[in-house]
Amino acid sequence: MPNWRTRHPDLAKQLKAWLATKDGLGPDDLLFPISARAGGTERKTHKMMRLDLDAARKAWLKEAKTDQEKLEREKTDFLAYVNHAGRYADFHSCRHLFITSLERAGIRPKVAQTLARHSDIRLTLGVYTHAELADQRAAIGVLPGPPAAKMG
Repeated sequence: MPNWRTRHPDLAKQLKAWLATKDGLGPDDLLFPISARAGGTERKTHKMMRLDLDAARKAWLKEAKTDQEKLEREKTDFLAYVNHAGRYADFHSCRHLFITSLERAGIRPKVAQTLARHSDIRLTLGVYTHAELADQRAAIGVLPGPPAAKMG
């Protein structure tokens, strides 16, 4: 299996360029420092994501070519930290998307569990993997058709 550098060369280039902007970041330093305990004071990924999304949304709104386009963009949830349904674009929503995407790509459950760093497969499959109507429809679509009826 190819490594992530050959599977995703564009991502590797983007990460390399981004890391070059991080002054004083050593090879063993954490990119996203978090506390070793749940609820620790260093746990600020939600703030980081909110600030990043707010900046990206502002830039996207500013890119609108007309006032009408800007009004239409403002009505959407695109790049919003909280959508109209009250769902958050936070660290755990990214984990849900990542793990569900692994399942949709046909990655074996044990590999998904390992990539998610879960100790229990029930957490990986029962909480973080989502099967929506389109997934169910696709699964039914690959089944063989019913046997032909015998006439006669």
